[in-house]
Amino acid sequence: MCGLCYELAPDDHWADGVLDGEGNEFPGRPRYRRTRILSAVLAPYGLTVSDPGSGPHCVIADRKGASEVAAGLPAVWQAAERLSPRAIDVLDPALLAALASGGRA
Repeated sequence: MCGLCYELAPDDHWADGVLDGEGNEFPGRPRYRRTRILSAVLAPYGLTVSDPGSGPHCVIADRKGASEVAAGLPAVWQAAERLSPRAIDVLDPALLAALASGGRA
């Protein structure tokens, strides 16, 4: 993706402005939480997720050095499918059990 397209991608995620109900949410914390969850889900597939900190983008990368910039959750799944060496099944019982226990699949 070129730099111009990167900057013109959709606005921040709708949940970025959602507070924790008591007004204690820090700016950027929901993004950090989403990135952490996506990282846990995609790690068993050999992928990493990072947030460059500007715009609604994240970077999905594989262990070989290939990476894609994704803006929004649908684009994250599309990039992950292209970069993963195997099909991604986020409803895989083993993956869900590992995530529930705090471990990895």
